[in-house]
Amino acid sequence: MQVLEKYKTLEPLEAIDILITPDNIRKKLKSENDIYKFEYCSLDEKTYKIASYIPLEWKNGKLEKVLLASMDVAQEKKAEIESRQALKEAYRSAENANRAKTEFLSNMSNDIRTPMNAIVGLTAIAGANVESQDRVIECLGKITESSRHLLGLINEVLDMARIESGKMTLAQEDFNLSELVDNLITLTKPVLDEHKHNFDIHINHIEHEAVCGDSLRIQQVFVNLMSNAIKYTPDGGNITFSIEEKPNGFSELGCYEFTIEDNGIGMSPEFQKIMFDPFSRADDHRTTRVQGTGLGMAISRNIVNLMNGNIKVDSTLHKGTRITITIYLELQEKEKEQDENLMNLPVLVVDDDKTCCESTVATLKEIGIMGEWVLSGREAVERCYARHELKDDYFAVILDWKMPDMDGIETARQIRKRIGKEITIIVLTSYEFSEIEEEAKAAGVDAFIAKPLFRSRLTATLRQFTSGRKEKTARNYLEKLSESDYTGKRILLAEDNELNREIGVEILQMTGAEVETAENGKIAVEKVEASPEGLYDLVFMDIQMPVMNGYEATAAIRSLPGEKGKLPIVAMTANAFAEDVQLAKNTGMNGHIAKPLDMNKLNDVLENWL
Repeated sequence: MQVLEKYKTLEPLEAIDILITPDNIRKKLKSENDIYKFEYCSLDEKTYKIASYIPLEWKNGKLEKVLLASMDVAQEKKAEIESRQALKEAYRSAENANRAKTEFLSNMSNDIRTPMNAIVGLTAIAGANVESQDRVIECLGKITESSRHLLGLINEVLDMARIESGKMTLAQEDFNLSELVDNLITLTKPVLDEHKHNFDIHINHIEHEAVCGDSLRIQQVFVNLMSNAIKYTPDGGNITFSIEEKPNGFSELGCYEFTIEDNGIGMSPEFQKIMFDPFSRADDHRTTRVQGTGLGMAISRNIVNLMNGNIKVDSTLHKGTRITITIYLELQEKEKEQDENLMNLPVLVVDDDKTCCESTVATLKEIGIMGEWVLSGREAVERCYARHELKDDYFAVILDWKMPDMDGIETARQIRKRIGKEITIIVLTSYEFSEIEEEAKAAGVDAFIAKPLFRSRLTATLRQFTSGRKEKTARNYLEKLSESDYTGKRILLAEDNELNREIGVEILQMTGAEVETAENGKIAVEKVEASPEGLYDLVFMDIQMPVMNGYEATAAIRSLPGEKGKLPIVAMTANAFAEDVQLAKNTGMNGHIAKPLDMNKLNDVLENWL
């Protein structure tokens, strides 16, 4: 009776009181060699036992006495249950992953076919309107846009595959945070303008701009997160990108906190729990028209994790999202920029945004400049006039372009009218300033400086007016490339794809250089070997080519005697991962440039070797 109160059997066995009845035991034990066993457990399922009945005495062929042995099997049963549970969870996980990938393939089929359909259709339209230059140009622009979108989709799928296989590695190269942010602005500005978003960048206490790390992967994370902010914020919304260098206990490392904040549609708490899972997308009528793979956030988190960083998400449905990325980057061995000519010079900052004023003055202080700030153009004019009357003019006034009441250009005009040309006036713009350049210069503006205001950029601009040095600008990479003059230089381009070969020749010939081509690595080696000493100045080498690939061709050229074996060779290839760059260097190549071609990097390569 006590057993019945404390124990029970497990399904599909009958109740324990039925199993231990004499009739049932006799039914199970028909000969003296039989053993009757069953499993039972405590009511709370914490104790498991096996009951064994062994026949002892028979009378007139009827079993009269048995031996009952009970063995505790709790440990074994616990392991069995955990194993079974793990198998169930693994099955469930595999089933969910399979379902997610099926949904992903369904979505991707549409997402890939959409730009492909545009490319095919627009190509046909352009071909049918070759007489109309405007129509062809319009079609080519749309084809370019669709191609970039398609390339982005493909890159995300490839990146996720590399992450899942554990093959993604990070490059370690020198770069500058100001260039990183400039590139981010360049990549996202057209879409920001299209959606009429207000975009602000805040720079807070950046002591070290020159760092080491994988700038392309970091930029990939920021572009992913910025794209989400742009897509999921209704037109005319507010998006802010902030950078702050946080103190840490390492002299060789910088701790950087990047924040992207928007006032968009936000995310539900349920979706935030799965937002970093591959192929996950919010099941929301507001997002169904937004194209994407559902891989961007998973890729971003994995990249940040590889950098020993973290991503923190704060989001409220219908109010917006704030994403904070913290990463550690090695610092370049470079002293702070200091210029004695700038020390203790008085500078006035004018901006209707108090945060921008305070951060700019803090940056000026780091340079050694005495900064002051005001929040309006009228106040700036009065402040400048008051100092002028005391014969203690500001060295420079930094004016924001867009301010209420009196904008930067009108403020510059009034300062010139009341004070003259004694003060340097610099206009601070968010992005491109070509639309106001002529009017601003007529109003008396001396220079322009683009946000965000990194210390190096501010120093370079102010230094112009103490040493006469001018800051280099590059608004149009292709235009800069075409302005280069490499007349008399000869380049060998090894490329098996006819279209890529044609594009490469066209771009390189814009510099005035002579360009020869080779359809594979073997032909490239033969041309170098048969050429007079010094005929070729540079070789651009594709990697994946028939007959002889780029690595083999490079090794063959390096084995040639004299100067031919030292000919500069730069990989120009779609093999664009960090390990591909390292493999190119290990094979004997002097550099690497990825396809599609970045004109800025191509220009740097040409400047370096020609």
